[in-house]
Amino acid sequence: MKTLFSILPLLCAMMALTEAHAQSSSAPYSLEWEVVAVDSIPGMTTARLYAKLVNPTDYLTSISGWDDMEGAVFTTTSFYQHPDGWATPNNNNPLLFDLLPGLRWDSWVTIGIESAPNGAAGEIPVGLFPPQTDFWVNEFEAGEDLVMDVDGAWFVTLGSSNGTAGEDLKVLVGQFTTDGVISGYLNLQVFSDGVSSDDFMDDVYSIVVPEFDAGGLSSIAPAVTQLKLNWGVIPLEEGRHAHLVDADVHSWMRYDVAGRTMESGRVYNGQFVSQGPGLIVLFGENGASMASRFLKL
Repeated sequence: MKTLFSILPLLCAMMALTEAHAQSSSAPYSLEWEVVAVDSIPGMTTARLYAKLVNPTDYLTSISGWDDMEGAVFTTTSFYQHPDGWATPNNNNPLLFDLLPGLRWDSWVTIGIESAPNGAAGEIPVGLFPPQTDFWVNEFEAGEDLVMDVDGAWFVTLGSSNGTAGEDLKVLVGQFTTDGVISGYLNLQVFSDGVSSDDFMDDVYSIVVPEFDAGGLSSIAPAVTQLKLNWGVIPLEEGRHAHLVDADVHSWMRYDVAGRTMESGRVYNGQFVSQGPGLIVLFGENGASMASRFLKL
């Protein structure tokens, strides 16, 4: 409870500032997506949302919303929520993923951690505000949109390692599994170089969540992996991959995480080479998708 009580005065002050306005999204901070898996749950894509900061010592301490400054993550369908998961990954144990495979794809919010915090590394659990879950948590846990329009926040406190940008300048803020189009806007409270401003609102930035078509990625090749197509992949230099496939594969395409076509080509003698990471989809002579595979660098 020490963590919660230490943040309560700050969060209460935030909710009282109904006449204040957040910094605009033209601020140097942004949000960006990274695909974790396609067809993690059949027909769905799992993606993680990161806050992109500026300095390695910048610190993301809370993500919030209230009546005059709503924070929300929407989907046009629903979010996948595993019955043994929770709104944060505070209790996630990777050892359970073999016993409960769907738990790996649970939707949750966080600051900097994806499983139970490592105290030796300076991590702490992610807090939820308010403690009563009927404000926004229950609806999100039921698969509905995440909407903080009265009081709401998830947070960590300065001094823990969770919110520090680090050399890659990225802080994980959530994992979302859906077959819909995700959009929204979130209020990020960031301490530049780890130092808070005298005025609370000087550290708060309203950032648009980039639109992400999770269903568009998954629907490219729905349930086609059941065909058990022979498909060998050999890593080459500079992120290139050589592919060895069945003779009835006619063509292929590589898509990025937003579903845009990055490259495509014909398959000759059951072989082709792709030039980078992304979702590779194989097509038969009739144009029907035959199999898909997500490749990283």
